[in-house]
Amino acid sequence: MTSRLRRLTVLVAVVMFGAVGVYAQSIPKPLKARLVVGDPIWRELPVRMDIQKDYDRIWQTALNTVLEHNYDIATMEKSSGYLRTTWNESVVTLKDNWFYKLQISVKLVTLPTDSTTVEKIRLQVTGDVTNVDSKTGALKAYFRGYDQVVLQNLVQDLQAKLGAI
Repeated sequence: MTSRLRRLTVLVAVVMFGAVGVYAQSIPKPLKARLVVGDPIWRELPVRMDIQKDYDRIWQTALNTVLEHNYDIATMEKSSGYLRTTWNESVVTLKDNWFYKLQISVKLVTLPTDSTTVEKIRLQVTGDVTNVDSKTGALKAYFRGYDQVVLQNLVQDLQAKLGAI
């Protein structure tokens, strides 16, 4: 084995061992029932047929629903039907230098031929969990996923207001 190949093998082993150390930690117990680790998903909610052409009403209902759930708006653009909240760090409070924050994104999906007719609403609730070393401030663990509890609550609320009955 050449020295270059040996160095590469050692480097790969070190990286893999380090990764195992980070992934060996699991998410804190209070999040196990709510955070699904992986890529955050978009959940789609069909809009009731009789109000699909009332873009303003659907937009205002979606915006008000997010605000009613005590989230602050970071970005919104009515014309594109998109809004995103600021990161909320008060949903679940953790101990031992663990931190949890989440962010909600909403997108109104219109017909390709008519940008004023809303077919459905897409929701995403991204959750980030981090564990930080209290002495050095170094990141010890990081997980990203989606908060299925907040997502389900928003879907149920919007379904009651805008969805098929």
